Amino acid sequence: MNPLYEGFKAACRTPDRRPVWQWCEEHVVVDATSPMPGRWRSDNSPWVREIMECFQDNRVSDITVLCAAQSAKTQTLMNCACWAIAEDPGPALWVTAARDEAGQFIADRFYPTLTSCAPVNDLLISFHPLEFHFPGMPFYFVGAGSKSKLQSKPQRWLFLDEVRNYPPGALEMVLKRTRAYWNARRVMLSTPDRTGDAVDRSYRAGDQRVWHMQCPRCHALHPLDFKLIKWDSNDITKPDGRWDMDALALTIRLECPSCGHAIRDTPTERRIIAKAGQFVALNPRAPKHKVSFHWNALLPPWVQWRSVVEEFLNARISAKSGDLVALKTFVNETLGESWDDELGVIDDFGFLEQRREDYEFAGTWSEEIVRFIAADRQEKGGEHYFWLVRAFGLGGRSRLVSHGRCNSLLELDEVRRQYGVSAVNSVIDSGWKANEIYRFCAATGWKAMKGDDAEYFLAKSETDSKTVRQLWQLTWARPEGVRAARSMRKVRLFRWSNPWVKDLLAEYMQGLTGGWTIPGKVESEYVRQITAEQRDEYTDGLGRTRFRWVQKRKDNHYFDCELMITAAAVITKRITPVKGGRKPPIGALTP
Repeated sequence: MNPLYEGFKAACRTPDRRPVWQWCEEHVVVDATSPMPGRWRSDNSPWVREIMECFQDNRVSDITVLCAAQSAKTQTLMNCACWAIAEDPGPALWVTAARDEAGQFIADRFYPTLTSCAPVNDLLISFHPLEFHFPGMPFYFVGAGSKSKLQSKPQRWLFLDEVRNYPPGALEMVLKRTRAYWNARRVMLSTPDRTGDAVDRSYRAGDQRVWHMQCPRCHALHPLDFKLIKWDSNDITKPDGRWDMDALALTIRLECPSCGHAIRDTPTERRIIAKAGQFVALNPRAPKHKVSFHWNALLPPWVQWRSVVEEFLNARISAKSGDLVALKTFVNETLGESWDDELGVIDDFGFLEQRREDYEFAGTWSEEIVRFIAADRQEKGGEHYFWLVRAFGLGGRSRLVSHGRCNSLLELDEVRRQYGVSAVNSVIDSGWKANEIYRFCAATGWKAMKGDDAEYFLAKSETDSKTVRQLWQLTWARPEGVRAARSMRKVRLFRWSNPWVKDLLAEYMQGLTGGWTIPGKVESEYVRQITAEQRDEYTDGLGRTRFRWVQKRKDNHYFDCELMITAAAVITKRITPVKGGRKPPIGALTP
């Protein structure tokens, strides 16, 4: 056999134009290591059909799949490779995280799949370690750590598996290998890692097709989200404060947000979710040649919902003790989502729910020592103020007393009196119309506060003359137009580090430290505003990993109030930040 002649014939022939998944149903046999060995059937994983159809479409150049582990992604990639070898050959490269992984993968899965697929096995000319040769299609395997291999030859088909484990720069390097082919295809399948990394960016650059379930009762489509999974928490499922997993499993169901229909984890109902659902593009304005897909472990029928819930509950227990590894694994490998850093997951995974306690707003608290009130001024729709009262006890424990909105500074000071807060423990943001705020503080004893982007402030230590870092700084402000007593000509202005205080509040909200709590029946508006900002990871110009807080929702007034109270609690020694520093006597904002 002349390889050059056979390659020319292969390049000239017309490929089978049936959908790839139909071709694979006829020819592909799943290896014995799979949970479902034997003839491959798309009915077992119907969500991969659309991916395989995109693989066949020359209008598509980039396919990114962000999904849960063990959910048919690698088998899908092998199916596409078999079709390309038999029906549309061209130079191909399969990249794994390491060279050793490539050799093991070929021996365990890829070679058995090729040789059991008759059209592919008939075309195999030669096989060497990490290298196959077919007519018109050399097929290479490399580890992402080999720069010379990644840069060596142009490729039409590029298969990128578990990209999150590639070393830095490897993905960008290998993507350039397809430039010589107008009909190249770059397929990236991976469980995710961190928000903003190469995998996450590639997914967001595509049209973001997310699997939506169709309710069997009302036929409404909803994203198959973990938040739809419900279970009972009562004396039967959680006796003595500990989960009885067997009893809990009997209550697990998926509730339709539209009609409340409960879907149980039975083979029939799980198959309905897998077959009747569909992908919905959440970023339809993406370039047509970039497509991306996402699904989680709730979708594959072979994954029990019980195992998902148990993993989540155990991960949350670990997170409450400060160990976030299990939670990150759950987010990445079970939910198939990127991890936002440990301080950026407050509302999504029940941390705020765990801060609820069985008490009413404005109720008495036997542990209370002092309480603070904070206010944030707004001008849109007319002058008004969002306010919030929080009480503190021993050991930094605190509970939300009340929150609300009033229309004037006069009303605001009346709210302070109503809730019994001393004026010296009353703080207000001075970032807007500062002079009016300064005059109000001079007249009433309230304290002006202002957030600063500085990571810290320098001050003299209480115990020695050394300079230390602290999260606040006392300055003075003079309200214009005051013609009263000399004592009213200036007011205290407390500046506090925005990034430091936000990190500290996030730790309390997550339960990683202290005893920060909210009432059991807290309003949804409070929850929405308190979780309006998120901590994101990014890389600066010097290649260093940094973190920054990003506002995700417009209204964050209660969040600002909680931040000011957190800063006030540090200043008065009710709570102590890790980095510490100079602080005034306990009890009031009067250094």
